[in-house]
Amino acid sequence: MVLVLWSPVVFPLLPTLVQSWTTRTSNKIAEYACVLGLHVSSMILVVLWGKRIRGYDNPLEQYGLDLTAPRVLGFVKGLIGGMAIVMFVHSINGLLGYASLSWPSGSTSLSLKSFINMLLLGVRGIITATGAALAEELLFRSWLLEEVAVDLGYYRAIMISGVAFSLIHRSLPSIPGFLLLSLALFGIKQRSNDKIYVPIGVRSGIMITNFTLQTGGFIRYECGTPSWLISTHPLHPFDGVVGLSVCVLLAILFFPRQPQQSKCSKDIQEQNG
Repeated sequence: MVLVLWSPVVFPLLPTLVQSWTTRTSNKIAEYACVLGLHVSSMILVVLWGKRIRGYDNPLEQYGLDLTAPRVLGFVKGLIGGMAIVMFVHSINGLLGYASLSWPSGSTSLSLKSFINMLLLGVRGIITATGAALAEELLFRSWLLEEVAVDLGYYRAIMISGVAFSLIHRSLPSIPGFLLLSLALFGIKQRSNDKIYVPIGVRSGIMITNFTLQTGGFIRYECGTPSWLISTHPLHPFDGVVGLSVCVLLAILFFPRQPQQSKCSKDIQEQNG
């Protein structure tokens, strides 16, 4: 279903993408359009499924997405928390002597132009990261969890959803970290009255902070730094031992509890029965 919804976007761009892969050149516009189309297609699938299969009047609200002021405040809290997690990981790397945070080379003074460029980069990053996090959390932390839990139970559902969430990032070293992070996000969602604004904020904060630090040149790694210890991937800060240890701590602190049967699950079982 997602592929059907995604095909009007990806098919016209397919020649451009194939040319980029064969020539090993990057076409950012085509790549961003494909990723955006995939996320939008996933959200459309969730809405259509909720309306036509489950009969929800407001699928987005049913899946934990409602536009109210307290929820937006929860997003901001999650955003700050996600930023703090990434800064904590890189601070540990710095204390170990393998990395250092510094101003990018060639920008020793904070000129107006460099400040505006940084601001634009940050705004663009927040918008992009929030869009990606919104689609991920809606799909994996709400819809897939709800559907799998009906037949297999809650804990099996969060494991299956966590594995699927880890695999979409297409990085084998990242799977353990993302799986542990997924468990923590399930627990954070549970502690937020099953709303997904705080998890969206956490994911957005993690993505934008790590991407800005690494691509903007704010973090430098010492020569000979072992790749198994720390991660240099701009979007995967939990590949190394340090990041993985932080994910273990988060999973322990926010490990989700077995919930009582939700009204949503009861409605699904009544429809199936």
